[in-house]
Amino acid sequence: MLRIRSLSDLDIDSEVISVVRENGVVLITLNRPNVNNALAPQHFALLGETLEEIAQTPSDRVVVITGAGGGFCAGADLASSGGAAERLGQGPIAREQWVRELTAPAVALHRLPKPTIAAVNGVAAGGGCNLALGCDIVFAGERARFTEVFVNRALSLDYGGSWLLPKLIGLQRAKDLAFRGDVIDANKALELGLVLDIIPNETLLSHALDYAGMLAAKPPIALSLIKTGMNRLASASFEEAIEWEATAQSTCLGSEDFREAMRAWATKSEGNYSGK
Repeated sequence: MLRIRSLSDLDIDSEVISVVRENGVVLITLNRPNVNNALAPQHFALLGETLEEIAQTPSDRVVVITGAGGGFCAGADLASSGGAAERLGQGPIAREQWVRELTAPAVALHRLPKPTIAAVNGVAAGGGCNLALGCDIVFAGERARFTEVFVNRALSLDYGGSWLLPKLIGLQRAKDLAFRGDVIDANKALELGLVLDIIPNETLLSHALDYAGMLAAKPPIALSLIKTGMNRLASASFEEAIEWEATAQSTCLGSEDFREAMRAWATKSEGNYSGK
């Protein structure tokens, strides 16, 4: 069990993107509680840099993302310096480049070859909603709220929502959610299949961290290839999937972790996996 059980265990007052590491688990806390953790462009850039660093750090095995205070992430801070309001006078090329930079962390999150877990403690709106849905596992607190609010701001989806929603809940329900722009509660999110489980807010983070700790003890090469395969092969043919799986399985069979797994199985003991 990890020592961290709640955000009260941490000193994150001055950090907008707080990063804490323990036993292979990386806890990222979005820390602008006065605006429900809405992020300005520079904060999105920092989040992207953090995810890129995690991808290159072998000792980082699992990521948990949550929000400080009563919210998860309200998306982009439209009123911030460098925000959307300042794009009104720009041409289409400059505007598109700005959007690409703003949403680059969504790509980094999707490509991250390590399991990611969202602990959604409150409102997850717009890009913040899709940040949560872009994680491999989503746990919702009882006070969690989700909204694809874009249409109510005369905006189309971003942060990967156009790709994520249909895969998670089907095309028609995805369109309905995006067309309406309504706020849905944790129970509705669970019914739709947007979240894996609903956890009391008081134990949400500890539950997510325990789950992450369980994954961090598993063979990292295998976890990485399982995630990568599912993400890559969702739209591939069955034959393409079989071919990719053969290559991935060959990699696993040649790893030190596989030999350790066989030893642990034979001796009925826990494996100690190095990621090699």
